[in-house]
Amino acid sequence: MEMSIQIVKNILSNWGSFAIGAAVQFLMMPFLVHRLGDTQYGIWVLIISFTGFLGLFDFGVSGSVVKYVAEYRAKGDSESLSSVCSSAYYVFAAAGVLAFAVSIVMAFGFLHHFSIPREEIADARWVTLIIGLQIGLTLPLGFFTGYMRGIQRYDHVAGISLAILFVRSLFIVIAVLMGYRLIAIAVAHLVSTMVAGAIRAIYVFRADPGLRLRPGLITKETLATVSRYSFLVFLYYVATRFIFSAGNLVIGYYLTAAAITLYSISQRLVDELQVVVMSTGVLQPAVSDLEARGQNARVRHVLVNATKYSMMVVLPIVVTYLVVGDAFISLWMGEKYGAACYRVLVVLTCAAAANISQYTSTQVLQGIARHGGTAYVAIVEAAANVALSIALVKRYGIIGVAVGTLVPMLCSNLIVIPWYACRVIGLSLGRFYWEGLLQPCIPACLFGLLLYAASRMIKLNGWMPFVSVLAVCLAGYAFAAGHLCMSKHERVKRWRELSTAVRSGFAVIRSPAPWMRSR
Repeated sequence: MEMSIQIVKNILSNWGSFAIGAAVQFLMMPFLVHRLGDTQYGIWVLIISFTGFLGLFDFGVSGSVVKYVAEYRAKGDSESLSSVCSSAYYVFAAAGVLAFAVSIVMAFGFLHHFSIPREEIADARWVTLIIGLQIGLTLPLGFFTGYMRGIQRYDHVAGISLAILFVRSLFIVIAVLMGYRLIAIAVAHLVSTMVAGAIRAIYVFRADPGLRLRPGLITKETLATVSRYSFLVFLYYVATRFIFSAGNLVIGYYLTAAAITLYSISQRLVDELQVVVMSTGVLQPAVSDLEARGQNARVRHVLVNATKYSMMVVLPIVVTYLVVGDAFISLWMGEKYGAACYRVLVVLTCAAAANISQYTSTQVLQGIARHGGTAYVAIVEAAANVALSIALVKRYGIIGVAVGTLVPMLCSNLIVIPWYACRVIGLSLGRFYWEGLLQPCIPACLFGLLLYAASRMIKLNGWMPFVSVLAVCLAGYAFAAGHLCMSKHERVKRWRELSTAVRSGFAVIRSPAPWMRSR
């Protein structure tokens, strides 16, 4: 299959998975908040926030799996492929044991320092241990997800993830309705991780029977190869984890668990915005493939166009949050949350928009193993984020924490990273800003004016008027974006790739994939 069509197919699969997953989360969050209460739900968010750091114990190896699977398969080097994969897998296994050990220390050594009611501490410790075990298993099992991405089967990754999400969500709903609380939710996450990992392992070994994972295949050279690449990815992920989780931790330490719930409502919407553009994150293996073949001009083309298309997809969501975010939160969570969360949503949305604008740049730089600059920038940004959030939280509360996230993110993502990425791949900075970032802003501004005018003429006090107004405005945006950001030739070409990818997807649905057939 032509690479551009496979990329489109992967993006569509990720977007489909995102849309369905977002719908499930959209229903689950108010259900859990109202059933558990602000305090218990705040405890859950707090535990997920600080145990989430345990995922960093993969030390960036997951990124190296994607890169080197794509690179060595493009070169037809099966021996190096098995050696690198063996190194990565056993690093993951050791990291999983370490992550679970650290979760034990977290549960009994740090949890009581947060603003958790005394009667909830025992359950909170059990939840921390269960989630720690889940992450400990996620690390070695995550190798198989990385391998699937390396062979550019994001579509199958998405399908497996959706199936697991449905089953896990159903279990959680039933358990909560029966009166079970946070421990049952944690168990659901643990079991679903084990099942998903087993399915992906079967997939990989069926799809690539020649793959070998043995300690004897590990060499100093392959460990060095994995380590050099992974260390910088690790630094980047550590920093970004702090950037996106520091808010909940600062609030949990200085304010209350209930305040975390108010902040996390806005954070949840921004997270979904991040997932939209992360769904386009199928470029790293494709870029590694292009670099291995010496096609550097196509790498520059990918950076500009993928950035533009990502912004075209994300900006209408950004504008919707900014213009009618309060109405959306009121309809979704209840009127008392609309006014309380809207200002935080506006600030976090602006921060996320800046970060999203450079997601493609990060993917491309990782694909060509020139991602060191982004790692160091992210470390500085994380430090500034934490310092500002702590400085502002006591005086300004949760809005101060949001501002502490915004300011460093604007500086790093709108100035430093664009300059660095363009310098590395030999691209004009002016071309990147104009074609990649500014062109999509023109139809987005028109969409914002139209949505603002419509929201003033029609009261958005129910789902029907809200969805109807949004649908009409989005139709106008789609027309404007297609004509202002794309040439006629480009529209025709993208439509051909889109229709081919969709037909290919339906063909997969009608017949079982080769890895599912009996051998």
